[in-house]
This record gives sequence, C-alpha cells and structure tokens, in this order.
Amino acid sequence: MNPGRIRNLLLYIIVPALVMYLFEAYTHNPFVRMKAGIQVLNILLFILINTFFFFLSGSLKISLRIMCVFFMIAGLMEYYLVEFRGVTLLPWDLGSLGTAAEVAGGYDYMPGGRALLCIIGFILLFIICGFADLKLRDLCEKGVSFGIRALGVLLSAGAMMLYTAFVQTEAARDIFGFYTKLFTPTAISERDGTLTAFLMELQYVNVDRPEGYSAEAAKEKLDSFSPIACGEKKASIIVIMNEAFSDPSVLGDFETNEDYMPYVHSLQRGEYENAVTGELNVSIVGGNTPNSEFEFLTGDSLLFLPEGSIPYQQYVDEGIYAMPAYLRDQGYATVGMHPYLPAGWERNRVYPQLGFEKILFRDDFAKDSSKVRDYISDMACSEQIIREYEENLKKGGKPFFAFCVTMQNHSPYEKDYENLPVDIEIKGREGLKNVRATERYLTLVKRSDEAFEYLTDHFRDTDDPVVIVMYGDHQPSDSVVRPIWKLLGKDSRNLSEEDVEKRYIVPYVIWANFDIEGGNGCDMSANFLGNRVLETAGAGLDSYRVFLKGLYSRYPILSAIRTMDQEGRRLDDREIKENGDISDYRTLQYYELFDR
Repeated sequence: MNPGRIRNLLLYIIVPALVMYLFEAYTHNPFVRMKAGIQVLNILLFILINTFFFFLSGSLKISLRIMCVFFMIAGLMEYYLVEFRGVTLLPWDLGSLGTAAEVAGGYDYMPGGRALLCIIGFILLFIICGFADLKLRDLCEKGVSFGIRALGVLLSAGAMMLYTAFVQTEAARDIFGFYTKLFTPTAISERDGTLTAFLMELQYVNVDRPEGYSAEAAKEKLDSFSPIACGEKKASIIVIMNEAFSDPSVLGDFETNEDYMPYVHSLQRGEYENAVTGELNVSIVGGNTPNSEFEFLTGDSLLFLPEGSIPYQQYVDEGIYAMPAYLRDQGYATVGMHPYLPAGWERNRVYPQLGFEKILFRDDFAKDSSKVRDYISDMACSEQIIREYEENLKKGGKPFFAFCVTMQNHSPYEKDYENLPVDIEIKGREGLKNVRATERYLTLVKRSDEAFEYLTDHFRDTDDPVVIVMYGDHQPSDSVVRPIWKLLGKDSRNLSEEDVEKRYIVPYVIWANFDIEGGNGCDMSANFLGNRVLETAGAGLDSYRVFLKGLYSRYPILSAIRTMDQEGRRLDDREIKENGDISDYRTLQYYELFDR
C-alpha cells in the first residue's frame, strides 16, 4: 500500500475519533467520564457519519471538513445549553428552539477556556483534513456511477439506523454498561456519549400504551371513583407558579447577610396558622418550565412520560380535562396569565385546550407594569391579579381562578441592572467563582417573596374566601448553585444521588384568608399539589382526582425523579413497575391524556 493510501486511511479513522473527543470535551473530560468500550462505540458512530458524508460528497477532504464544522458548532450549542440551563439537548428540544430564541438575550456568550480550546482544536483539525486527497472515483478504475454513490449513502445511513436500534436494546446496555439512571440527561450524555445518548432517547418519543391497556377498562376503573361535590362556599383560587423560585438551603446550610425569603420562611415556621407549607418535588431542573405547569394543572406525572418530554408541545393536541376545565364546570371564571410572549411553549394554543376562558400575555398586562431587569416584575403580576379579581367581581362575582406563570426570575443572572440592586450577599463568598450571579438570583427570590406577601396582605381582610398558592417551577441551573456547592465542600461533577435529588425540590405555600388546617412539612410531588388546593378551596374533586387523593395517601411523592411511600421509603424501578397502585395510575393517566 502506497504512503498516500495509508495517510488517507489513517485520516479516515483518526479524524472522526478526534472529532468525537473534541465534541465531548466541550462539557466534560470523555476519558474520565466514558468507559473505554463506550468510547470505541462512539468512535464507530462518527466513522459511520464520515462514511455517509464521504459517499455523499465523493471526497474524503470534504467529508472530514463537514464533520469538523458541524460538530464544532453542535458542541458549542451543547456547551451553552449545559452552561446556561444545566441540561443537554434531547430530541424533544428540537421543537422548543423558538422558545429558546425568545429568551436568548442577556446571556454572556463568551466561551470559557474549555470551549475555546475545543474550538482551536477543531480549527487545527480542519487544517489537517487538507492532507486528505482521497476521492471516491479513485477507488474504481472505471469511475464511480451515481448509482454506486447513492448505494453507499443508503448503506451508511442504514448502518447508522442499525447503530441507533442497537444502542436502544437491553443487550447493548448490558454489554457496554450504559448509564441509564435518568436523573438528568446531562449525566447520560457524559457517560454514554452525547450523540449516542441522543439516539438512545429517540426510543421514548412516543408514549407506549400500558401493558394490557384498553380504553373501556380504564373508563370503567375511573367511573368506580365517586366525585366529591363542592362545598357550600367555594373559595376563589389564585395560583402563582414562580419562575425559578427555590430555596438553595435545601442543598445544605449557608449564610447570607439577610434572609432572602423572610415571608415564606415565616409561614414555614408557622407564624400564620392558615397556611400549609412543604417541599414540592418537581420533575425538572434549570428549564422546561411548562412541565411543572402540566403536572400541577392535570394531576399527571412525568414519571410515565419519556425523559425530556414537553407535554404541552407533544401531547396536548385536544382539550384535556385539566383543573381550569374542571373549575369552569364548577362555575369558576378561569384566567391564565404569563407576562411574556404568547408563543412560548405554545401556551397561546395550549391554554384554551386546558380550559382557560381568558388568557393574558405580556402585551395584555397594564402598560405601566413595573419591570425588574427586562421582565415584568412579580409585583406587577400581583397587581394584575388583583385587577382581574376585581373585574370579575364587577361582572357578577363568580368564584375566581387565576393561574399566573411569572417571568421576573428567568435566567440569566450574570449581568448588572440599574433596576436590580443586589441586596443579598453570601457569607464566605471570597474566591467563589460566579458568586455574584448567585447573589443576584437570591435578590430576585427576595423580590418574589415581597410580591407574594403584598398579594396575601391585600386579600387578608376581604369578605370572600380566597386561597393563594405559590410554588417554584424548578431550581436554577447548575451555574447558579455551584458557589453554594463549593461552600459546602462538594464537587458539582461528582454529586451523590441524594445531592442530585435535592436539585428537584422547591418550596410551596398554600395560604387562605379563612380557617384551614395549616402545617409545615407536607411534602409532595407537583402532580398532587392541585388536589390539595382544590380541597382547601372546597371546590370538590372529579373521579380522576379522587383516585389521586387515595394514591397520595400511600405515595405522596411520584415524580420523574423519585417515588416515595408514606413511610419515606424510596421505591426502585422494579418496585414501581410491579406496584398495582402505580400501574393503575399509569393506565388512568394514559386514558386521561390520550383517550378521554
């Protein structure tokens, strides 16, 4: 074999391997995070991709350079996703690019040192690819016909499809030891390879029917639960799902110069007796806000949906009997509110499907609404809620249901703003990287706490019964809590399973201006919170929620992250699969979501 052919052969194999390592290196060290066998498997995938481009272009130089450019850009996108949101790209995120673009402003897009080294590596590799001079026509004495090139493209594409099918099998997981604990997609990407993990997740695009499922049997099961009628006096319900509202002390104790949520902490201490507080276990962290909306409003759990799903975009195609539709049938006026763009997460399409009669987005809020940074403030949301309540009174005074998703606390937190002086300072902050962003986040949390206190103070002495609820949709991304982990002596890339689970805990408060049974430590998952709110307001429960009421008494936490029984014991995957109550839940949820 002549030297030219040896050089081309080496480039054919080595360059795709280096592309794979550089692509992974944007976010982690692949030699540390990926097992040797998994590294080899991922290299094979990149060689197959190069083969596809080689047959498509007819030139090794072109195919290798296409790979360099594509994965340099794709890796940079992955880097920004992990840096800003703490999550990696999943198949369902491709449908969310419009929403991502809407909130892309304000981030610092200057790549860090790791990313810059990867970009330099890709540029050098691009130059080295110039030494490849193999052309497809050189392999055949009589030249290569269009048919042969097309056949090569089809065969290489077929090989990639076979690769995808293989990595989705249990055999592949057993042979290569794939990481399959779905706490965060980032962990899977780092251990199994970013592209391989993406292909593995494709198997979860569609929701499988529960084993032995039939719509008729599900309906019969549902009908066996008798609805609970409304009370004599139905209270109005105001729900605030607060963007990124969380208490980082759940990760471990740290000190600040002043309390960053004094009002909520006072309610947790029992200083106002008509309040229920606790930890809410959500299924997301750092982003994908509508998933916490979905769980609260429907009573459904992401436990039974594919990892990374966005139900609003994937599954809500026709009206489902969510809380707004149920309350509308009970005589409530229903209002959905979000002080940002209507197309975000397709809320302008989804909210009517859920049963909201009136919908308000950014341009529908009062023109003089105050802003914090570039977003309408939580205080302005409280004021708008009061206006909507009073307008409803003038129209006849139906019981009032408002569901408001705030925007004030949305990332990023790195920039200074004249309208947001940073009040909170972390003690022992010296030497902590990015600590100012953490303190700015905590300052925003304090503003949310103040707006919630303002709202409850307004309704404290009103004649009509009112229930006000606030909970966080998720904790902020890893970049915000890393300084706290550092203070606690923890490495953000080597957290225990317990530490990871703590990232999915946010506070919730149910407050009422009338006598209710209060208490702290009433921990639950987001899919059960809606039930507690309806019962507190005397709004009754439909058959599905009566089932959920019984299930909650046995398994108060049923999220995509963990399942715990009333004794605080965690159920493993096998126990979840074999549990009759949870199997019934899966069946009834499938019926409610797809067949009702």
